[in-house]
Amino acid sequence: MKTRISNTLFILLATLVTLSGCTTNYKYKIGVSQCVGGAWRDKANVEMLSAQHLYDNDVKVIIKNADNNNERQCLQIDSLVDEGVDLLVVSPNDYHALNGSLQRAREKHIPIVFFDRTTALKDYTAYIGGDNVEAGRKMAEYAVLLCRDSVKTDGRRPIVLEMTGPLAISPAAQRHAGFSEVISKNPSIDYRHVPSQWSYDDCKRIMREWLENGKAVDVVFCHSDLAAVGAYEAAKELHKEREIRFLGIDGLPGEGLDAVQNGQLAASYIYSTHGEEVIALALRILEGKPFKRTNNLKSIVVTPQNVADIALSSHSLQKQNTYLSTIQTKLETYLGFYHIQRALLIVSLLVILLLVVAVFTTWRAVKATRRANRRMRELNDEQTRFFTNASHQLRTPLTLIAGPVNQLAEGKGDRQQLVGIIKRNVEQLQRLVSDVLLFRRENNATVDDTTVTTDEQLLASRKAVQESRHDTLINDNADELATVLIVDDNADMRAYLRTLLLDRYYVIEAADGQSGLKLAVESVPDIVVSDVMMPVMDGLAFCTRLKQHEATSHIPVLLLTARSSEQQYIEGLQTGADIYMTKPFSADLLLANIASLLANRQKLRQLFNTQNLNTQHLNTTPSQHLTTQNSPSPDRRFLDTFLKAMEKHMSNTNLKIEDLGDEVGLSRVQLYRKVKALTGMTPVEILRETRLKRAMQLLKTTDKTVSEIANEVGFATPGYFSSCFKKQYDKYPTDVREEMKV
Repeated sequence: MKTRISNTLFILLATLVTLSGCTTNYKYKIGVSQCVGGAWRDKANVEMLSAQHLYDNDVKVIIKNADNNNERQCLQIDSLVDEGVDLLVVSPNDYHALNGSLQRAREKHIPIVFFDRTTALKDYTAYIGGDNVEAGRKMAEYAVLLCRDSVKTDGRRPIVLEMTGPLAISPAAQRHAGFSEVISKNPSIDYRHVPSQWSYDDCKRIMREWLENGKAVDVVFCHSDLAAVGAYEAAKELHKEREIRFLGIDGLPGEGLDAVQNGQLAASYIYSTHGEEVIALALRILEGKPFKRTNNLKSIVVTPQNVADIALSSHSLQKQNTYLSTIQTKLETYLGFYHIQRALLIVSLLVILLLVVAVFTTWRAVKATRRANRRMRELNDEQTRFFTNASHQLRTPLTLIAGPVNQLAEGKGDRQQLVGIIKRNVEQLQRLVSDVLLFRRENNATVDDTTVTTDEQLLASRKAVQESRHDTLINDNADELATVLIVDDNADMRAYLRTLLLDRYYVIEAADGQSGLKLAVESVPDIVVSDVMMPVMDGLAFCTRLKQHEATSHIPVLLLTARSSEQQYIEGLQTGADIYMTKPFSADLLLANIASLLANRQKLRQLFNTQNLNTQHLNTTPSQHLTTQNSPSPDRRFLDTFLKAMEKHMSNTNLKIEDLGDEVGLSRVQLYRKVKALTGMTPVEILRETRLKRAMQLLKTTDKTVSEIANEVGFATPGYFSSCFKKQYDKYPTDVREEMKV
């Protein structure tokens, strides 16, 4: 009997090993030729690599960097063509040098998409990138605004200096055209421009020579943030940086955004990368779908007034793209199975057949054991323990068979009929397993639910949490996906759950409770789906720790387990779990439970929503209103602490979210996620609304000037205060004062 099972298992494993050796056959290969490296292009490359698996096609993106060398870029384009790419994405280094290589690609009917730059070749398929002319115009408009409102010239005309990039390169020529077009329409401005090599060092040199020659300048515009920072550093070395406003383009996290926040630049322009849209355009072309030949990516000017929110979103998106790129290798492994669907169907049949044989054999042995007499008791006990353990361990693999088979059942034709047979056998297998478990209960046998922790499991656990650490998705977009944290030591179970959830939610994962707790505290997900039996830290201890931590106490938890007794069910709920599901489970029921928990969390937001918390008399602070509640919940106590901290520092014009986080004992990310989860609003939005409500109260009850009130509620300038007040109440502070006089 054991020999037959071993032989069947050997055949199954041999089949799986053979299939695992199959390589992924990509439907499309897209070659990318970048003219140069740098932070902007590195960001675009990461986004394109991350987008390989965002769409319903198997895509391989191959990226090459010419490092500002025309000859090298020509050779790289030729090599991509020889590799058989289906489409070329080219960011040319020179306007004319690549035409020969590009023409050879067109002769082979390979579509060409220009990214960010163009060449003299007219027979290209499409262009995608920022609108450089529009970027120049926007920065010129901001320069005019600075000359009008901020620059002091003692009677002379304000001087605006543009340091252009090499005008032989299309982005530099277009940015210069847009900038000069707008500036030239303002005769009150003395406009000058000089060419540069579009680099930090060259623009620093030009700025130093300009100032050392005694030339005046009020606004300096460079074609990149890095070049603008170089010009700023030159002015700083000559102690003239406070007299000049510096403008740049790119708006990257770690470069332009930080420079605006630090006061080095007066403004920047986000020159969008959107590598994922490049891949989306390439796929529309390859699939013969409608597409625009010219695709200009829209953007905005980054100023000191909006840089904080933009930097927050940019850093979050950058982390998400890095995370997606990190899991690319795993995704390719799983995508390989889509190309061998028929083979997988056969493997599923073999697995089911093996399990049916095992359960049938187990059932026969159980029946034989019941007929055994007292003289065979020792053998009977040994067999009972063996078969009980075997039936217990069937629950997880049975889940991994039943779920995928149900998904395959959505097919048509003969395959549907075959899958129907598989489903009936799975249902029979489930009944047999239930009978075996019933037998276990009747014999009062004990099953050890612990899992031995091996060095390999610990290594896999650490690797899983490291790969999931780039989870922090902070996005003010109200349509953002809810984040689901999967915690399970079985890699196949995590993969199956991910396929169920990925279309609806943003999924992160960990391989044990300890790793899951660390990841949950760092990322603060919207819901946790966890196994119970795991190494290092089991699901019950993990759930208890999660509910005790300040940053994660509000997160709903759904436990999945093979432990199905009533006492075990009660034990799971006592740890704070919201739902306890036994394996094998229905995929539809799991999705419904997750949706229900998230919907209930949305309803709870209404209890804590800042709008409701602040529905009060004008002379009552939010915290006073909040503390009137009897026996407040942990989440309400947390909001009470947060609101008190906000009121304490309301008049601080330099107040940052990090400062509030220090007050309540959470990091900036943890505070953002928790407050957003409980109230539906960000800490910044709550702070701004509370300041404006306090300002309205002061306007109606005191004789203080608008400037005094603006300063008291934490606005740095009366103008910005009036603008925010108008946006909130549809009238200016002075209008309120006029109404009070009537």
